[in-house]
Amino acid sequence: MGRTSSLAKLVQQGTNVLARSAAGPAAQLASDASSSCSARASIVVQNFQRREGSSLTTTSHDSVSAVTKSLLLDTLSLMRRFEKIGLTRAQSEQMTEMLTEVVCLNKEKISQQFVTKQALEMAILEQESRIAGFKGEVAKSQELHLASLSRDTERLTNSLEKMRAEIKYEVDKLSASQRLDLNLEKGRMRDELQALRDKSNEMEIKMDRETNALKAAVEQSKNEVLRYSLSMILALMAAGLTAARVLQK
Repeated sequence: MGRTSSLAKLVQQGTNVLARSAAGPAAQLASDASSSCSARASIVVQNFQRREGSSLTTTSHDSVSAVTKSLLLDTLSLMRRFEKIGLTRAQSEQMTEMLTEVVCLNKEKISQQFVTKQALEMAILEQESRIAGFKGEVAKSQELHLASLSRDTERLTNSLEKMRAEIKYEVDKLSASQRLDLNLEKGRMRDELQALRDKSNEMEIKMDRETNALKAAVEQSKNEVLRYSLSMILALMAAGLTAARVLQK
């Protein structure tokens, strides 16, 4: 029971020391210092297991493996700090080992809850690859759509040109037919008008001829009447003279 309370006090003191030293050189440890700390922590664990073999038999495999991984603090400097505050070497080693286990286990739990930088970079690269593929597909689809639209536009343009040519041909054909019909109709009307004009001239000539014949007949009748009248007058005068002579005798 006394040992448990002593360990609790040691843990409390180690936590205070760790909090005071969090902003120290241990927080800025490089990868080479981390590997050396892992080796020193392994040595500390082995020594502690040789001395306290019975008390460490209940430690889980995860705790031991966590200790052997890269550390976030300098275990040797931490042990020396514990020794400076009055702890024995064994107590310092025990406190350092316990705090190292706590820190490493917390690191593992935090790494399980949060994504790593490599995984994030891989996810970013994968998303960029997907976005690039999607952009390529969109660009390819746009090119295909533009090519199809260009072909459709060209086909419609050709169809419109062909239709325009056919309509122009039909209009020209209809215009030529209409002009031909109009020319034929004009020729027919011209012929009919000429025929009417000829007939009118013929009738005028005939009327003139009949009028002249009628005038000649009238003149002839007038001459005959005059001759008949003169002959009657002469006959009456001769008869009168004859009667006058007879009466005178």
